[in-house]
Amino acid sequence: MQLASLNIQTTPAQTGLRSQKGTLQLKQHQADLNIQTNREPLKISTTYPQLSIDQTEAFADANLKNPLRFANDNYGKIKSIVYEYLAKKTQEGTQMMEIEHGYGGAIARIAKQNSQSPEPQLQLVNIPRSMNQTKIDFRPSEISFQVPRHEAAISVNRREPEVHMPKWQTETYVKQKNSISFQAIGAAIDSSL
Repeated sequence: MQLASLNIQTTPAQTGLRSQKGTLQLKQHQADLNIQTNREPLKISTTYPQLSIDQTEAFADANLKNPLRFANDNYGKIKSIVYEYLAKKTQEGTQMMEIEHGYGGAIARIAKQNSQSPEPQLQLVNIPRSMNQTKIDFRPSEISFQVPRHEAAISVNRREPEVHMPKWQTETYVKQKNSISFQAIGAAIDSSL
């Protein structure tokens, strides 16, 4: 006797996912930057250079003197010349007095002394005799700067970014329905039962 076998076929259910992804949108506005500075001017001051040249002593070497200095410088020389002249005349007077005592020839000696002049001497002299006679004083110019300190006032106004993110959506659906089927194989089944 042949027994009937039962064949069972099943189909599993399958679900599907359908998702919609949103696009991220970012918008960043530039920040507002404000800078303020004081504009004080730069101050520069200068003094003029000064040059002074004193040639008084150089001119004095060339005998170009003012009258008061000329008199003061020559007073000592003239005084010694006068004393020498007085001494000479006193000596000549003493020699002339000796004529009384019988010493002759005093007049001839005095005439001989007075007729002899000293030999001239030639001298080469540079005028002014020294460069130190001219006094040069130079004061250079001075430059001073006054630079004011500038501090900048900086203010920044931040602007937040705009972020737009739509929601992601996911839908589930039945891709395949489940099913089951039965089939008897090999024997006749009395379906009237």
